[in-house]
Amino acid sequence: MKKLLVSAAVVVSAVCSVASAKDYTSSFTSYSSAPMNEITTNLTQGHFISGNNCKDCDSGTAIAASVSYLRYLQDGWQVGGEGGIQILSKAFSGTGSSETLIDLAAIGAYNFQSDLKTSFFAKAGVGLYSVRDGADYENQFGFFLGGGKRFQILDGITYTPELRLEKKGELDMGFNIAFLNFSLFWN
Repeated sequence: MKKLLVSAAVVVSAVCSVASAKDYTSSFTSYSSAPMNEITTNLTQGHFISGNNCKDCDSGTAIAASVSYLRYLQDGWQVGGEGGIQILSKAFSGTGSSETLIDLAAIGAYNFQSDLKTSFFAKAGVGLYSVRDGADYENQFGFFLGGGKRFQILDGITYTPELRLEKKGELDMGFNIAFLNFSLFWN
């Protein structure tokens, strides 16, 4: 838990320092009209479940939410972080006790077009992920490489499907396809 708190502080500190950095608009090239901030519903996480997890199980509750924040730097580059939390009752945790799981990662993205709201992008991140290890969860180092495409819906809202290749702790490499990501942009 101590490692998790230290890592969380480092990620939050890095994101805050980038967010409070000087205005980079003077160094924009063809990206001069790019919005400075983006929040994305991260990998379609956001749910509340209350009920049975299996036929003969006790009733339980699971709450999950995750989000990412990216700050535009210059020339198509964005940096930020993403985080997720899951609160699981003992019926949903699979460990016999209730669990609170936190995932935190520092991320960077490169946009291939000057209009961020319709661009293809590549994304990478490193951080700590909750990994089930036998009868308990551990926070372990992980990383991902991914990419996607933004499709503008309204002026500041895009549909943002994404594909990721992920490695979380000692688990095997896996794919994560997010069909229902949405982003909100503002300056």
